[in-house]
Amino acid sequence: MFNIKLNNIIGKDTDKHKWGIDKKSDLDALLKECKSHLKSCNEEKIKKAFFMCTNAHKYKLRKSGEPFYTHPLNVALILAREIPLDETSVISGLLHEAMDGGNKFDKKDIADEFGHAVAQIVDGIHKIEHIETQQLTPLDQLENYRKLLLSLFQDFRIILVKLADRLHNMRTIEFLSDKGREKLAKETLDVYAPFANRFGLRNIKWELEDLSFKVLNPDAYNEIKAKLNATREEREEYVKNVIDPIRDKLQNDPFIKKQKLKFDIYGRAKHIYSIYNKMRIRQKNLEELYDLTALRIILETDDPNMCFYVYGLIASMYQPVPETFKDYINSPKKNGYQSIHTGVVAHKNRPIEVQIRTKIMNEQSEYGVAAHFRYKSGKVDNSSVLENDQISQWISEVREIFENAGNESSEHLLDNVKKNIFMDEIYVFTPKNEFRSLPKDSTPIDFAFSIHSDVGYRYIGAKVNSKMVPVDYKLQSGDQVEIITSNQAEPDPAWINIAISAKAKSAINKYLKDKEKALIEQGRYIWKQSLKQKNITLSENDAELLVNSFKLESRDEFYKLIAENKMNLNKAFDFIKYKIRDGINSPENDNNHKIIKNGKKNGVAKHNKTNIVEKNGKYTIELKILGKERENLLTDISSAIIESPDITIKGISVNTVNSAFEGIVLLESSSKSLLEKLLKKIKYVQGVDSVESI
Repeated sequence: MFNIKLNNIIGKDTDKHKWGIDKKSDLDALLKECKSHLKSCNEEKIKKAFFMCTNAHKYKLRKSGEPFYTHPLNVALILAREIPLDETSVISGLLHEAMDGGNKFDKKDIADEFGHAVAQIVDGIHKIEHIETQQLTPLDQLENYRKLLLSLFQDFRIILVKLADRLHNMRTIEFLSDKGREKLAKETLDVYAPFANRFGLRNIKWELEDLSFKVLNPDAYNEIKAKLNATREEREEYVKNVIDPIRDKLQNDPFIKKQKLKFDIYGRAKHIYSIYNKMRIRQKNLEELYDLTALRIILETDDPNMCFYVYGLIASMYQPVPETFKDYINSPKKNGYQSIHTGVVAHKNRPIEVQIRTKIMNEQSEYGVAAHFRYKSGKVDNSSVLENDQISQWISEVREIFENAGNESSEHLLDNVKKNIFMDEIYVFTPKNEFRSLPKDSTPIDFAFSIHSDVGYRYIGAKVNSKMVPVDYKLQSGDQVEIITSNQAEPDPAWINIAISAKAKSAINKYLKDKEKALIEQGRYIWKQSLKQKNITLSENDAELLVNSFKLESRDEFYKLIAENKMNLNKAFDFIKYKIRDGINSPENDNNHKIIKNGKKNGVAKHNKTNIVEKNGKYTIELKILGKERENLLTDISSAIIESPDITIKGISVNTVNSAFEGIVLLESSSKSLLEKLLKKIKYVQGVDSVESI
């Protein structure tokens, strides 16, 4: 019955509408975008959804005076072109307000025609929009967050359709009243731009921020826009003068020629809201900012190692700005973003940001979570969103926040949601005004470890804005931080409860574990030497009895206490003498207790300088490479690694001071022997003085 009614609608609605809108042209344009950007699409289904949409909103107008159906049509176009996922998303975009058109269509009608998935998405959006019509008290806003977040558990496409809906509403915001514009813009900046960021939809995030900023602070927006327009030609000329030498270098590089590597390179201007925040945080005028444009180098390869190789070539051309190297390839952002970022001093001695990534990484940057499905064949299953590690982890965080909510106020819970889910960050600076991004509530400890692990390990104090602060001081955006270090310092175990960033916590944990391991080895040596002096050897059972007598968890704890001078060895020997003396044997009877040093019986454990770690069939090694800085040194080292088969770069950091070169490289391979051969190969690179595992 419904199909007959719909067919009649289709027959009538293909003619020009009384407003002069050509619906057939609109439908053709949508189908063209779907064919161009989607993996596959059912034209008949999309046609049917289009005409259900036009019928649901028949004779309704937007505030602009256009037919109302043009809004869901534009939402569908965004979902086909700018967040390309699947036909289910496009159909849901067309129908996302069909249930608001009176009693014409309900959830059952949509399910009967287009299936359960479309009906669930449309129903989810309908519920969210009901909340948005209320006044945004903290409780209402929290409920809005909750519905958006919990929709992930039903179908993550609900949020993507809602983002497309909000983007089109912001693009046509000028037709609302002043009060309506301000409400929509504030909500977009607080809720939807962070959601776009979390899903990796960077272009949409930037546009939402700029459109909101234009409404909320028009004077600042127009001032920045005017200044950018006035300097556009100069900036374009500057970018060209930087790009041309880089392109020539890459095109003529023998190794890139050998690999037949294709690439694209272009400049990208920063968006207005981002520039405004930089001005506010750094307390500088627009003319004083250098990073208004970034160079982007896109490599047509599946090998991420080539990104590091290209970085080496650029570093040989332009001096890298200290402390600006960021490896988001091996340490992706929480939304899955991957790239290498660095600042270099280029044309006219002016710094510029350079971003290097593969084509797939760039698609992830452009399309976010939707890119995850562009390489999947057939229809997208909502559960497959869990294949994305970042989204899966985020969903776990969402559950925990709402499940663990106690009697706290809605304001406090809302703040917790924003802080933990939307990656609130602060922006602080070194004494040389080098930019650092840290999680909100970070401390000087987090800042120290963001510079380098060694700086964190040797931390003894910090100055913030030239004043000494305690170790648990909460840094604020715009703070200038100076770390004070000492070669005699070492991390305090209490720092693990003070640090906020994962990098700092991980480094502190590693140091404490390594220190504990060293203490255990030291204590074991002292104990065995003491036994040797007393002409005592203990059986395994005797050793366990001794450890239990001190109510300790393990022998490692016993050895650690010895190294820390917290164990009374006289009491230990008394216990052996009076409690287990029948088990005492001469050392000649137990060769297993003799101590080996460098393969010889002389009292210290063997030290293996090639410390290669094996886990799950993979071998990893972290190398420290020291040498004399020269042109192309990093490129030659990278080339030696890349040319070695079955070896992957898992992390890299480089520091050059005066003529000294120091590089830390983490490598992985399925072959231990290949890593050992590579170690020798790197030693023969001209300029390399030493290579050792750490």
